[in-house]
Amino acid sequence: MKALEIPITDLDSIKKLIPHREPMIMVDSLLEFNDGEALVGFTILKDNIFLNNDEFSETGLIEHMAQAAALYIGFKNHTKEQSAKEGFIASIKKLNIQMLPKVDQVITTEVSIIHEIMHMSTVKLSTFSNGIEIANAQMNTVLKEDE
Repeated sequence: MKALEIPITDLDSIKKLIPHREPMIMVDSLLEFNDGEALVGFTILKDNIFLNNDEFSETGLIEHMAQAAALYIGFKNHTKEQSAKEGFIASIKKLNIQMLPKVDQVITTEVSIIHEIMHMSTVKLSTFSNGIEIANAQMNTVLKEDE
C-alpha cells in the first residue's frame, strides 16, 4: 500500500480511506493529521444530496462530522497498512448547530479523539465555516468487525 502524504486533497485518495461512495461522500480533504487529531475539509457543491434551498442540512452536517471521524480512522489504519472499515454512529452525546453553511462554502472539521478502545471511539468534533464555529458534537463511533 502506497503511503499518502498530508494534505490529501484528491477524491481518489480520500476514497481509499473511507468506505463511503458517491453520492454519500461528505469529506474531500484531509488537511492535517496527528495522533489523536485531524483537520478535515469539505466543499458543499450544488449537487449535494443534503442541500435544501442552497443550505447544507442538519443531517448533512452530522454526516460530514461522522465522516470526518471516519477519515481520521481511515488514515490511521492506512498508516498501519489496513484497509478502510465500515462503521456507524453509535450515539451522539452532544450536538450544537449554530448555523447551516450554504452551497459553495468550504467547511472544516477539527477531529479530537477523546477515547479509543478496540473498535469504538469517542470523538469531539468542531465544524467551522469562514473561521467561525458553526457546529460541534461529541459522538461515539463503532467500526464493524472483520468477517
